[in-house]
Amino acid sequence: MLGWYERNYWRTGFKSRLYDRLTPESYFESMRQTVGLLSGKRDLKIWDAGCGSGLLLVYLKDEFKRGCVYYGTDLLSAGLETLKLRAYKLGVLNQVICFQNDLSESPPLKENSIDIVIAHFSIYTIPNNDKRQEALKNIYHVLRPGGLFITSCPSKNYDADQIIKESYYLIRAKKGFSNAMLKRLFIYPLTKRLGLNFIQYQLESGKWMAYTLEDLAEELRQAGFEVGASKTIYAGGAYLICGHKIR
Repeated sequence: MLGWYERNYWRTGFKSRLYDRLTPESYFESMRQTVGLLSGKRDLKIWDAGCGSGLLLVYLKDEFKRGCVYYGTDLLSAGLETLKLRAYKLGVLNQVICFQNDLSESPPLKENSIDIVIAHFSIYTIPNNDKRQEALKNIYHVLRPGGLFITSCPSKNYDADQIIKESYYLIRAKKGFSNAMLKRLFIYPLTKRLGLNFIQYQLESGKWMAYTLEDLAEELRQAGFEVGASKTIYAGGAYLICGHKIR
């Protein structure tokens, strides 16, 4: 059973929309923190590398108002179909371009053409060290000089229980006790069982990459980036780190 689930985890989640419906609030908070690092300049070209179902679109509304063009790439077409539907509902479809792409292979983007690359919980799912480094180098090459790379990856402290706990308190602070309890009783048990526990198993078994901050920073340096600001996110279970392309 685990073998089938492992092979079809993302595809099933995207097609059934369970991925969107069960996403914990702590994950959304990490997206808010990511978008908070953007410059606010007009007409940015943003590549969402490993975009999944396009959840990030919701948090880029101010960037779309400033004329940004969003490029979303993912290994699975199921995620891209959901992304395009989301873009249509948000009224930004004319500013969204999607490609099916393996991050470790040459991207369908020109060298030195992108202002911002965001890899939000995507790089860590590439288990092979050489392929992961190829993915980071591909990202480096498409960035313009002065461009910014923002990535979030799980840490060795990833803990499903802590993510659920933080998500409950975030919902309670934003939407009140009743909404938080509904999530806690009816949604988050499924979030943990179907999603977070599986990810934790993949990390602990070494099938996906759980980082120390030092190891994540070193991977960025090896790809050519100058490492910038970093922070702990996702209930202490992940790192957000910035890489800069100087020239």
